[in-house]
Amino acid sequence: MALKRERPTGANLKELLSLETSVLKTLCLTINSAGSVHKDKLLDVLSRDDFYFPIHKALFSILREMQHRGDYIVLANIKEELFNRSVELPEGFYLEDLFRGDLPTLPELSQWVVRLKERVGGASPSLSEAAAESPAPAPGSLAPGSLAPASPAPAAPASEGSQGSSGRIDAASLATARRGEALAPGGEAVAGLTRSAPEGRRVPPESERPGRIRPAPSPVLASEGEEWTSYLQEVAAKQGRIFETGFAGLDDSMGGLSPGLMLLIDQDHDRLSGFLKQLTDQIAIRSKLPCLYLSFGLSKAALRVWTLARLSGVPARDIEKGRMRKGSPEWERVERNGRDAAEWLKRVFVLEGDAETDLELARDMGRKLLDAGGASTCLVVVDGLEKMARDRKSLQAVVTGLKELSDTLDALVIAGTTNRALSSEPPADYFATFGETQGSLQLDVRRVEDSRLATLRFDYQSDTHRFTEKSGS
Repeated sequence: MALKRERPTGANLKELLSLETSVLKTLCLTINSAGSVHKDKLLDVLSRDDFYFPIHKALFSILREMQHRGDYIVLANIKEELFNRSVELPEGFYLEDLFRGDLPTLPELSQWVVRLKERVGGASPSLSEAAAESPAPAPGSLAPGSLAPASPAPAAPASEGSQGSSGRIDAASLATARRGEALAPGGEAVAGLTRSAPEGRRVPPESERPGRIRPAPSPVLASEGEEWTSYLQEVAAKQGRIFETGFAGLDDSMGGLSPGLMLLIDQDHDRLSGFLKQLTDQIAIRSKLPCLYLSFGLSKAALRVWTLARLSGVPARDIEKGRMRKGSPEWERVERNGRDAAEWLKRVFVLEGDAETDLELARDMGRKLLDAGGASTCLVVVDGLEKMARDRKSLQAVVTGLKELSDTLDALVIAGTTNRALSSEPPADYFATFGETQGSLQLDVRRVEDSRLATLRFDYQSDTHRFTEKSGS
């Protein structure tokens, strides 16, 4: 008769799932950027066999190998590696979650490592309980509620580097290949599937079997002096993430912009695009940071004409139509300003938005931008927020996704929209709204954190798409 110990079994498995996920998340958050102490500790101490769940074993192997090869650890590359190894994600497991959240403290990380290492010394208590509680099903049959046969098929399981005819295997095949270890929706192991301890694990002694409580691992004791250097490195990594906009009034009143989400609202879309592109270029010049510009309304060619017109003061229509004479003062301004811009424009990357441009793509492009430039932060500009709100997704859902993007990349995300209804919606960090007053263009910028407000007034030349800040604004 099966013993009724389902609660401790599920609790132990859930704790183990959370622990292994937290370790992998720490790797994904640090492997290309800050937190090198965290990364080195994990890669130097842990191995594939320290993980219990098959998907976690596969992901750790992938992250370690990609790090050794010098590959970019980004979502798209990890997905490609999983595909090449014929590994499919269990239902309810989302790779995007590994790139969200904050880094643990070093003491926390040390305790995680100790707990993983201690588990290697013997089978997980939950697995022992599962084996004791569940009667052995007939060979080839399915255990109640399982995703895979309780007894592995005679055929040898595919290795991580092999591929089936389709290049992928389903969750049931993956579970079978790992000696009956299966994952239920949400990533938790299904009780009653594992009949024996995993290979390389000892059978737990009587003291660790059902009905016994394993003592919690002792906390790691380290002096503040030992960890102070690492702490100072973490503090230093957070500094200097200020975006100088090139608009004196905004920089003086706000002290520049910090990583977060800004909603920029203007009912005139052409004027909105002109300001977004000028702001992007000025941040690239002043802050010397990589900038990604997602344009849903204007092509690269149109944006280049606008940029050249703004820099030279020559109307965009004249540049586009070729109305200047070679050797004229206008042409000399265009040529000179165009040459001067070539250097800082290396930090500006323009992507024309289409039906495939979504939040996931923006996240991947932003991370690649950080990887390629070796920067700790970047600017992501979305010109046309409404175009990302498709497939019945609300604008608010997209705003929430962009806020998560800014947190994940520790970047400044500026999203332009013509929808004034968003001006009072969370979770943006800044709200900026254009309006016309007393014959001039006014921009009100509010920082949500402390309600700090900046008001800027501009002269706007629509033919050159240029904003000139008025003194005293």
